[in-house]
Amino acid sequence: MILTQLARIFSQQHPLRTTLAGCLLLLTFSCTSQENTESTRTEPQSETAVPEVKPEKTVEITLTLSDAAGFEEILKLQQGKVVLVDFWATWCVPCVKNFHHTVEWNKEFADQGLSVISVSMDESDEETQKAVLKFLEEQNAQFTNILATAADDKDPMETYGIDGGALPHYRIYDRSGKLVKKFSFADPSQQFTPADIKAALETALKQKKPE
Repeated sequence: MILTQLARIFSQQHPLRTTLAGCLLLLTFSCTSQENTESTRTEPQSETAVPEVKPEKTVEITLTLSDAAGFEEILKLQQGKVVLVDFWATWCVPCVKNFHHTVEWNKEFADQGLSVISVSMDESDEETQKAVLKFLEEQNAQFTNILATAADDKDPMETYGIDGGALPHYRIYDRSGKLVKKFSFADPSQQFTPADIKAALETALKQKKPE
């Protein structure tokens, strides 16, 4: 019945014809506007991505196999510098315990002309080499690292002149390459501490470079 009345209104000059037409036009416009608004609505933008910060590349830690003659050649290359040599082994508890001091001295005195060499007296088989290198990497030993070897089945402890085969064993060479101080556990009466080694380093570093 309602549809019949609407049809009659639009088919004749009925007073409500104009009003109803306006309402229908308004409704049509409103729906279209809402659809346009929804269609132009955008999703919220994600936050600006923060660039990844990569750590700086560190110095590669290496391990070189060398006999006593090769070690002497490496020492000659350090002319003009004070040299600290730390003879140690992974099986030596005090060596492992105090190795961090060697790393610290290298950092502290490098600018003053200190050169550090570590000489491992471990076996030279492949597995042991891996264990030695892993320890050096963990300690961040960024200096010359040697694993002692000897030909003809000789004992590296003897060819390198380690007193009594006792570790740890430290040597300090002055800027001219002369051995000026040795710290050895071969003589139990000659006890020493890291403080003693550091003091000897400071004394050697005060020496002027040879002309």
